Amino acid sequence: MTKWINAMTEIGMTRIRMDAICAYQSVEGTGGDPQSLLIYTSDNTLFEIIENPDGIIGTLDSFFEIKN
Repeated sequence: MTKWINAMTEIGMTRIRMDAICAYQSVEGTGGDPQSLLIYTSDNTLFEIIENPDGIIGTLDSFFEIKN
């Protein structure tokens, strides 16, 4: 079964298929906290996540088995 994430982007709530994600990058604001999250997909789409980037980074790190 395909996993999805729901995220608030600059154009509204967006549903992104996890297996389409090629890369993601956090953009730090002042104080070192993530201000937004950039997600790149296999069809050359770029999403900028503007709400709860920490939570989504945690979900993505878990899905892709990235350990800190």
